[in-house]
Amino acid sequence: MLTNYKLLKYVNHGNIYTRYLFPMFLQLNFAVIMERFNRIIQGALDLFLSEGVKSVNMDDVSSSLGMSKKTLYQHVNNKGDLVEKAFKLHQSRILSAINSIQEKNENAIDELFHIDEQICHILKNRPPRLINNLKKFYPSVWEILDDTRKKHLFSCITQNIEHGKEQGVYRTDVNADIIAKLIMNTVDALVDEDLFPLTEYNFKALLRENRIYHIRGIATQQGINYLEQKLKDD
Repeated sequence: MLTNYKLLKYVNHGNIYTRYLFPMFLQLNFAVIMERFNRIIQGALDLFLSEGVKSVNMDDVSSSLGMSKKTLYQHVNNKGDLVEKAFKLHQSRILSAINSIQEKNENAIDELFHIDEQICHILKNRPPRLINNLKKFYPSVWEILDDTRKKHLFSCITQNIEHGKEQGVYRTDVNADIIAKLIMNTVDALVDEDLFPLTEYNFKALLRENRIYHIRGIATQQGINYLEQKLKDD
């Protein structure tokens, strides 16, 4: 009979068909394991987002979840593995929120502000130096997250620019590829806490100023008029 640990190993190795071969009692066991696994990842993510990745250890995670470290290590290999799984979950939620906004097919300028609002809602209460510490202490995890972020952000920006051109709010001579890369570098600067420490700068204000600056640089007169009215209404 497979133990919980061995069953989880089957899952982690990507054999998605395995559970259909299990007897009914093992399928129920699988569901229990996955429920516990999800609870661990969410619980760890909550701790990382409130206390930071550097200060939280595996004892803190197991204690907050009310489970032993032995049980915890049946689901993750080590803290690095836990950090990776937790922030992949966090990132997937951010990207899903952005996708939902873009699917509404609204005015391109409104779309950008709504994306900023969503990002701000998710990131505004992050602990100081969270991203810097991810880069420093978990570089391999950050590399994975950053690669996914850059690919998605590039696609998001270029789609928005083409959308705005069609609507007449962005200039048709704007090179979407170049502008997208410039904006991505600006976004990297905004979350660099050596440059913009959270103790000195309001993250929401940073996003807003950056967005206005960006839109003014590529907007038509129609787009600028729309932006000005939007800022007055806000």
